[in-house]
Amino acid sequence: MRHLVRMLALSVTLLGLSEAATAVTTTSANLRRAPGTNARVLGVVPGGTLLLVACQGEWCRTTYGARAGYVARSLVRPVTGSARLAGQGTVYYRSCAAMRAAGAAPIRLGRPGYRTGLDRNHNSVACDNGD
Repeated sequence: MRHLVRMLALSVTLLGLSEAATAVTTTSANLRRAPGTNARVLGVVPGGTLLLVACQGEWCRTTYGARAGYVARSLVRPVTGSARLAGQGTVYYRSCAAMRAAGAAPIRLGRPGYRTGLDRNHNSVACDNGD
């Protein structure tokens, strides 16, 4: 567990981002390789999709469909405020099986351990009966 938290903190450091928030797309949004309207489009994030974002300026770094990229900040609405990705109180579960084994499933949006990758039905509850 401690190793996973360190890896997450390292990846955040490498991205140059230290805080993230949960946001929902307000409409379909292009996931771009780099911040900017001229950057290559990697895919389309459907409207109403819950994402973990780290925003700076007009762009937000996020992951969708196993691809990391950027979406325009104007196309997402914050759901939760910024939360540290590392440090005391951070909980990370690699899978729903790991969350269930720890006796923590299901977890609601905003609670430690929740992440969109474990909320496949996008109902704001990770590892419930639909996931």
